Amino acid sequence: MSATENNLPSHATDGASHTPEHEPMKMLLVEDSTLLREVLFETINNLHNVSVTGTAATRRKAINLLDEAAFDILLLDIELAEGTGFEVIQHIQKADYPFKQPILIMLTNHAHPHYRNLAKALGVHYFFDKSMDFDLAIEAIELEANRFSSASH
Repeated sequence: MSATENNLPSHATDGASHTPEHEPMKMLLVEDSTLLREVLFETINNLHNVSVTGTAATRRKAINLLDEAAFDILLLDIELAEGTGFEVIQHIQKADYPFKQPILIMLTNHAHPHYRNLAKALGVHYFFDKSMDFDLAIEAIELEANRFSSASH
């Protein structure tokens, strides 16, 4: 299954003036590498039913965005320009976090068993190695977006 079969942004239309039946899944992308953040942004926004509505390179920016708006899915790296993805996850797990918990996906170069176990303990739904599992991460995002779309009908 190709993650970008039609290469159209999720908001593209076939020329007819109509509005989508549902809102796409909102994603916060937390990645400190500018190049990878741009690649992920483009790739994910070409999927159906999901839209990157926020990006951050640091723990502080991610937490600020998460405190301002609800996200359905959170894609994050472990090592950030400042802080870690684990600290971001711990923030949204606090009792006073005002929004529904997003689906958690980690995409990292630090796929050591210690980090996998910590991610699992923190409730991360998917954990992928950037160097080997990039396509699998995109497929997982697509799967969750399709589930989200089906559930909203």
